[in-house]
Amino acid sequence: MKSYTTLRATYGVDTKNTASANLTQGDEWMNDYHRKLLSKADWPFLHKVREITSYAPTSTITAAVTGIITATGTILTITGTEVKFSTTGTLPSGLSTDTTYYMIYQSATTFKVATSMANALAGTAVTIADTGTGTHTAEIQTIMQPLPYDVDLIESVYVIVSGQRYTPQPCPSRKMWDQLNSSDQSTTTPAWWFVYDGEIGLYPRLSDAGYVIGLNCKIRVPDLNIANYTTGTVDIVTNGSHKVTGSGTSWTTPMVGRWIRITHSDTAASSGDGEWYQISAIESTTVLYLDRPCGGRSLTTGASAAYIIGQMPLLPEAYHDLPEIYAAFRYWLKEDDTRATEFRNLLIDGQNELMQSYGVNDLSMVLDSGEDEPYINPNLYINL
Repeated sequence: MKSYTTLRATYGVDTKNTASANLTQGDEWMNDYHRKLLSKADWPFLHKVREITSYAPTSTITAAVTGIITATGTILTITGTEVKFSTTGTLPSGLSTDTTYYMIYQSATTFKVATSMANALAGTAVTIADTGTGTHTAEIQTIMQPLPYDVDLIESVYVIVSGQRYTPQPCPSRKMWDQLNSSDQSTTTPAWWFVYDGEIGLYPRLSDAGYVIGLNCKIRVPDLNIANYTTGTVDIVTNGSHKVTGSGTSWTTPMVGRWIRITHSDTAASSGDGEWYQISAIESTTVLYLDRPCGGRSLTTGASAAYIIGQMPLLPEAYHDLPEIYAAFRYWLKEDDTRATEFRNLLIDGQNELMQSYGVNDLSMVLDSGEDEPYINPNLYINL
C-alpha cells in the first residue's frame, strides 16, 4: 500500500524536484485526480456502512442565567433546530410555552436558543434572567439529524429497535415528506426515510434516543494530506485479536479509517507481520482496534515494535500509485514531452485495468428481470 507520505516522496523522486513548493503542487494534482477518478464509476470499494444513533425527541432541561440550557440526555442540538418548551411550573424568564425557538449549538447536551433562524446563525441568544420553577421539558420540532461527515449518497437504511430490524423505504419527494409529517403518527415503527441538506429523517419518528440507524452509503473522497504517524511503539498485539496496545503513543479518534502496519523485522520479540490493517476504532491514546483480526505473530508487553499509521487513497491497493503517476505526468507535461508521454502511458494502462477489474459493481451471474424467476446473464458466458 502507498500512503500519502509515500506518494509525496515518490512524486519528488519522479519529478527530480523535492522543493516544498513542487511537493505542494503535487498534492493538489494528486487530490484533483483522486476525486475525479472516483467519480467516473459506481466503484464498489466506495460503498460502506455507517451507523448513527437516534436522538431523544424530548428531554428535561435546566437553564442558567448565562443563557445556556442543559439537557439531561443527548438531544439534537444542530444550530437552527426548532424547539419548544413546556413546564410543570414557570419557565425561566425569557422563555415562553407554545413558542418556537431555534437552537444555538454548544455541545451534545447544551445549547442556547434564539427567536429566529437568522438570530441563531448570528449567535444572538435569548436572555435568560432566572431558572424558573418546576420541571422544564424541551421538545425538538425538527425530525432530521445530521449525516456522518463522510457520507455522500444514501442507498438504503435500516433501523434496529428493541432487537428488531426495520428497513424503511426512501421517501420519493419533499412534497410527500412534508405531507407525511403534517399527519398524525400512531406508531413509531419507521416506514420512510428522507435525506435533505445533509440531514436524514425517519417517519414515523423514533420515540427515544439510542436506537441504531444504519446507513448503506457511498462515501465522500477526502483530500490526501495527512503525514505518516510513527510516535511511540506497539507493545501488545495478539494473533486473532482486533486489539492493539501502544506505548508512548498519542492515538486520536481522527485516525479511524487510516491504516496501521507493524514493522516486520529480524528481531522476533518486536517483529510484526508487515501487513496493513485498517483502524476501526480508537479506545484511548494507547489502544486501538483493527477492522480485521491480526493474522501475524503475537507481541507481548514490552515488545516495543515500530509501526506506521498512514492515510491511504480510497483506491484498491494495486492502484494506489495512480494519483502520483498523474501528478508526475502533469509536471513533465510542461517540462519534457518524452517523460510526460511515459507517465501518460502508465496512467492510461492503470486506469484501464482499474475499470476492467472494478468498474462493474455487480458481478453476479444472475440478472433480476423483475419477474418471479431470475434469468442468467448471457453476457457472462462464451458461446462456441
